[in-house]
Amino acid sequence: MKHPLQLSLITAALLASTSAMAAWPEKPIKIIVPWGAGGNTDTVARLVAEGLQEQLGVNVNVVNRTGGAGVVGHDAMAKAKPDGYTLGVATVEIAMMHHQGMTNLNYQNYTPITRLAVNLGGIQVATNSQFKDINQLTDYIKQHPGKLKASGSGLNSGWHLNLIGMLDAMGVPTDSVTYVPSEGSSSALMELVSGGIDFTTSSPGEAKSMVEAGMVKNLATMAETNTGLYKDIPVFQQATPYKYSFSTWNALVTPAGIPHDVQEKLIETMKTVFKEGKLQNFATKQGFEVYPLYGNDLGNFMKSEDEKYGKLINKLK
Repeated sequence: MKHPLQLSLITAALLASTSAMAAWPEKPIKIIVPWGAGGNTDTVARLVAEGLQEQLGVNVNVVNRTGGAGVVGHDAMAKAKPDGYTLGVATVEIAMMHHQGMTNLNYQNYTPITRLAVNLGGIQVATNSQFKDINQLTDYIKQHPGKLKASGSGLNSGWHLNLIGMLDAMGVPTDSVTYVPSEGSSSALMELVSGGIDFTTSSPGEAKSMVEAGMVKNLATMAETNTGLYKDIPVFQQATPYKYSFSTWNALVTPAGIPHDVQEKLIETMKTVFKEGKLQNFATKQGFEVYPLYGNDLGNFMKSEDEKYGKLINKLK
């Protein structure tokens, strides 16, 4: 049996801890972004910061920690004090980097708050292409392995893995299509319309301007269902016999181990921020989707993405 004085001290400590969590936040919050200022991830982070600042009544600042192809910023998020005053925008690279031997960091180093943006994979061809639908393309790949060239971004990038996953779902070797690395989707799409490659694996949002100009056609998205911005584009796993979906994404996280009450308050606050609509409006203009997932649901999603990306990356080794 504990002495009354010991019980009093324990009770006082518990009350102090509860009071501290209830008072959060009492000082400015920072959001670490692992990429440079001006990009979509940075802009999403700044809209989140604006929304949190309005709802929580404290300053929320964005800090860009670039370097190491995303490793530096993700490392800074993971190593920050888990008190709710340092948040981060983890990007899909966290599901890739440790499989590529770049770091030991993975989804388990973070407490999940909410998924922010989703950028669907897709398949595009030039408007004068011989392939008029996605089944014509996949049938040709199976019948003529090694004849076609594709691009989307650099080697081992998300859009390269989009191709690898599609070929794997089709049950054909990963060298059935030659992947030509490029500096990004814009370069790949220019190569597409000039005839240097046969198709691209970029997002429909990145192809939007060329589609509107009549130079490029979307054959499919790698969405799970035909909802959202691109519901008029065929969904790969619905239009073909092959089950496969793919996207890149980012998410609001904190270091692992923050108090549960702080996590819950952040989740509830972000639900209010989403209702304001600024994130969705920006997403629509930029061509990507906003499908929030919160807490454990986001954690399970990040785990499944880690497994998916790991399998795809291993196919390239």
